[in-house]
Amino acid sequence: MHGNLKPVHELVCMYEPDLLICCGDWGDPGTVARSEYEAIIGQTHVLTVFGNHDDLDLLRGLRNQDGSPILLENNALREINGVRIAGWSGIWAKSRAKPWYITDEEVRSIGERLSGQFVHILVTHGCAIGLCDSLPGGKRGGHRSFLDTAKIIKPEVYLCGHLHVQQSKLTKDGILCANVGNTAEGDYALLSRSANGWDIKLGRWLPKCGS
Repeated sequence: MHGNLKPVHELVCMYEPDLLICCGDWGDPGTVARSEYEAIIGQTHVLTVFGNHDDLDLLRGLRNQDGSPILLENNALREINGVRIAGWSGIWAKSRAKPWYITDEEVRSIGERLSGQFVHILVTHGCAIGLCDSLPGGKRGGHRSFLDTAKIIKPEVYLCGHLHVQQSKLTKDGILCANVGNTAEGDYALLSRSANGWDIKLGRWLPKCGS
């Protein structure tokens, strides 16, 4: 969202989702007031990882209506209405020089801890190479350790962000993946589940609530 949460308010009002999942980049410190987050949390349950444009102290202190933190811990597995969700925050880097950097070793360690635990949805800010990481011009913006760890965890759905290019695909392994895109520009993904499995619909049109 990069500081523009208006589309999120409209989406929550339009769809009344059971759960709002964010792949990070709500906005740099000082760009989003606590009250804006709380207005969304007051309408639906929220789970988020953080990206490289987030107020980490604020995110860490926010709680859902049931008292659970909205921030998904890197080594945690959360269950919401029977759906098991895991993930990790940050963008790939060779060191931990910034709080939003995550290294290959850390990502692989998360995979080892979650190995063998059934995960419906995997959420990251950065992307796995080959999984919805296409950039304009055809280049890839994902990373190998993210892909290797996703293969260890074997989620049914994989969601990522960071690259601002909305895209989705079904892998040969049966993983339904999507890059949400840039919500500040109107991008979003609507994820639904039925007896036949998962479905993702990508959207960009954001009418005002009630219009």
